[in-house]
Amino acid sequence: MKYLRQLKIAVLYPENGAGSARDRNNRIAVFLFAILPGLSPNFNLFILLGSMVWGLYCLATGGLTLNLSKSDRLVAIGMTIYPLVMIASIFVNPPYSEELSWIFRLLPFFSVWLLLPRMRLSPDGRLVPLFILGAGIGMIVTFLFSLLQIMFLMERAEAGTSNAALLGIIGVLFGGIALLNVQSPKSVEQRIAILGYAAGLGCVLLSGTRSAWLVIPVHIVIFLWYFRKHSFHLSLRSLAITGSLLFAGLIALGSGQILHRIEALQQNMVSLERSDGEVTSLSARIALYKGAVSAISKDPLTGYGPQNRMASVLAELPDNLRPQLTYSHVHNGFLTAGIDAGIFGIAALSLMLATPMIGAWRKEAGPGRDLALALALLLVTSYVITGSLGIMFNQKALDPIFAYLVALICVDRGSTGFAPVVRN
Repeated sequence: MKYLRQLKIAVLYPENGAGSARDRNNRIAVFLFAILPGLSPNFNLFILLGSMVWGLYCLATGGLTLNLSKSDRLVAIGMTIYPLVMIASIFVNPPYSEELSWIFRLLPFFSVWLLLPRMRLSPDGRLVPLFILGAGIGMIVTFLFSLLQIMFLMERAEAGTSNAALLGIIGVLFGGIALLNVQSPKSVEQRIAILGYAAGLGCVLLSGTRSAWLVIPVHIVIFLWYFRKHSFHLSLRSLAITGSLLFAGLIALGSGQILHRIEALQQNMVSLERSDGEVTSLSARIALYKGAVSAISKDPLTGYGPQNRMASVLAELPDNLRPQLTYSHVHNGFLTAGIDAGIFGIAALSLMLATPMIGAWRKEAGPGRDLALALALLLVTSYVITGSLGIMFNQKALDPIFAYLVALICVDRGSTGFAPVVRN
């Protein structure tokens, strides 16, 4: 209880000095943004858009300056090229449909220009640890919500996302971010880090998101690299015992879901050998991939525009398959970008995925740079691996999460050391 009171003070109360109220507002926004993805991702979009509106107002009234470094501008430009390419593809590829809706969906990618000046109003080293702590707390609550859903006989947990695959992506990403707090000297924050990571993995297992399973070993390699360079305050024996118990518990809890999803994949693979016309999750993906590649090869320069995405893919598929493939994307982010805007779309998407690494790598050497690199690696690998087999962008949850994390990765100097959220 004492820690909770201290945390409340650290998040909610402004400190003395000019700009302290703005720093407090930043802390509240960052903390909520980290907690909410698995519970109500719509609020992440509201927080992002609210921050953008506030930033525009302050820039217009002189209350905020666009103090972006050369590295910041490089990242912001890299983020901006993708939505500009997509907007261009909308207008060069008739027939037009819901143009304003598609443009609105692309707004989060412009946000770095406005988020970074706002975040810079807070002292160095203040916001990133708060986000990491919030990710752990959010994952613990999200896991409990997911567990209740499974207990009430939902086939796959969704928590508050309304999409099991989305929960899997959020679980593996935010669980990984939460574990970075093991380096905190505060024992409470260490426990939240371990429990948050276990809870994130629990969400991945209960959601049955197989593509997110593939991310876990890659993240373990990232952790080995990061923690080898930066000591943490838990004994290896304590960490091994705690980790083993949590791992065993997760396997026991998620064994039914794991076996079910593996069996489903085996059945899908068997069905590929039959010619009875049955459409499964696997055969649908293969058909979509083939249709996308064929469509891109016919118009590789400009693509078809996001408003014509699925119509152009389905046109390449047999008539008997089309009514059964009621999807909004082709379950591969790169192919989706190619359909939307051709090779320029794929190039713009690749550049945007590189921006977190660019922002982290261009910092001066130091603990802040290493932490930013760890965050960037966790973010990019989560999106690329899961997005190559399912959802990547064009999502009201995943788009603001990516943009917000890119801003956070850029916000601190490379020389900024890690500090716990509760410092007294």
